[in-house]
Amino acid sequence: MRALIVGSGLAGLSCALELARSGWEVEVITAARAGQDGATHRVHALAPWILLTAPWVRGDSPRRFLADLEARAGGLRRPGLAEVLAAEAHRCGEDLCDLLELRRVDHEPVLLPGDSSPRGLRVLPPEGRPLLAPLVAACREAKVRLAEGRLAVGLLRGETGGVSGVLACDRRTATVSERRASAVVLACGGPGGVFPLTTSPRWCRGSGLALARRAGSLLHNAQLTQALPLMATRPRFFPTSAVLLAGEIEIGGTARPPAADLVEVTVAVAEACVAGIPAALRPLSTAESGLPAGVRSSRVFRIEGKVPLTVALHHGIGGVGIDAWGRASLPGLYACGEAAGGVQGARRTMGTGLLEARVFGLRVARAVVHDRERLDAAETPVRYDLCPGAADAPALEGRLDELMGPLTVIREEAAVGRVIEELKAWPRITGGEAASGSEFLAGLRLEAALAILEATLDAVAEARARPG
Repeated sequence: MRALIVGSGLAGLSCALELARSGWEVEVITAARAGQDGATHRVHALAPWILLTAPWVRGDSPRRFLADLEARAGGLRRPGLAEVLAAEAHRCGEDLCDLLELRRVDHEPVLLPGDSSPRGLRVLPPEGRPLLAPLVAACREAKVRLAEGRLAVGLLRGETGGVSGVLACDRRTATVSERRASAVVLACGGPGGVFPLTTSPRWCRGSGLALARRAGSLLHNAQLTQALPLMATRPRFFPTSAVLLAGEIEIGGTARPPAADLVEVTVAVAEACVAGIPAALRPLSTAESGLPAGVRSSRVFRIEGKVPLTVALHHGIGGVGIDAWGRASLPGLYACGEAAGGVQGARRTMGTGLLEARVFGLRVARAVVHDRERLDAAETPVRYDLCPGAADAPALEGRLDELMGPLTVIREEAAVGRVIEELKAWPRITGGEAASGSEFLAGLRLEAALAILEATLDAVAEARARPG
C-alpha cells in the first residue's frame, strides 16, 4: 500500500515516518527542501525560544486543559478534536523535546494569559541546524521518498469518488505528473502566505484549502485565522505577548490603555494599519529584557525607545474538515497540522502549534493503517480536480498583496464581497495550456483566498440568521 504526504513540516514528516515504520510505501511531496517548507521551520524565529503549551504541573490535568481550550473555542471547534489534543499534549511535548533536542529555558512552566495553570514551557532549539533535521534523517533512514521542489496542484479521483492520488508540478521543469496512492494526507500548512505579511514560509499559502475546495471536500470555518503584531521594519520579530501586554501601545503617537489580551492588541494595531495611522510599542523598562535581541538592537528602538508595529497572519485555525482521526469527508483523503481545521475553534491557544501537528500527524498515520482494508489500492483515476494556474502570476501576486493586506484581521462584509468579485474574474490557465510553477503557486493562493473570504461571508450570514 502506498501513501502520499503533501508537505514536509512536523505534521507531514511525523505521519510519513509512522506510516513507513508500519510497512507502507511513503512519498512526501514538498515545495522546497524537506523539513523547510512549513511553519515549523520558522517557529523559533518569532522569539529566542519555542513555546509548548500542555499540562506540566501538579494539580493540572487534561480535563482542565480541555476546559480552557473550550472556553476559547466559542462553539466553533469540531467535536472530539480538542479532547484528543488535551489528552495527548503532555506526552507529545516530552516526545518533541527528545526528538528535536529541545532544551528548557526555565525550570518551571510560565502562566500564560487566560490559562488556569502554568502551561507555557519555553524551550530552545539546537543552533546550527534546521529544527526538523532529526526527523528528516529518520524519514530517509526509513526509506521515505522525499520529492523536493514539487507542488501538489490537484487531486486524482477514482471511480468510487475517493481520492486516489495527487497531481504534482515539478517547479524546475514545470511538468505535471500523476502520483497515485491509496491514501493522500494534506499536511501542507496554513494560509499565512495568502496574506502579504506572514510568519510562515511563502509555500504555506493555503494549499490544503485550495486542493480540498477544488475537490469538494468539506472545509471547516476557513475564515478563522490568527494574526500577531510584529515589528513593522525588518527583521520582523514578534515582541512576545508578555512585552506587548505589559508595555505601552501608541496609536498615532497617543498611548492607549493597557490591553487585556493579545487579541485586543492585535485588533488595535490592525485598525491603525488599515487607517494608515502609525502604531508602536514602547516597552516598560522592566519588560525590555523580554524583547528579542534583534528588537533591542534595532536602530529605531535604540534611537526612539519604541518599536513600530504592523500585523502579520500567523496561523490558520480553520481548514480542511476532519474527524478525530484526521479523515476528511472524501474517502482516501486525510489532513493534519495547520492544514486541518476545527481542533480549537474561534481562538487558538498559544504554544499548541507544534503539539497539534505532532499529535494529529501520528494519529492520521494510525488511521490510514486502520483503514487499509477500505482503501482502494490506488484505483485508476477517472477525474482530475486540478487547481489551475493563474494568468499573469506576478500581477496577481501584487494585487493579492494589495487586497488581502487590509483583510488580515478586519474583514468587513462589503470589502470582502468586492475582493471576491475581483478575484473570481481573474483569468486562469485552463484546458491544454501549460502552467509554470509560479503560475500554479499564484493559482493556489487565489483559490485559498476565495475559500477564506467566502467562508467569511458564510459566517456573517449564519450570525445574522441566528435568533437574537
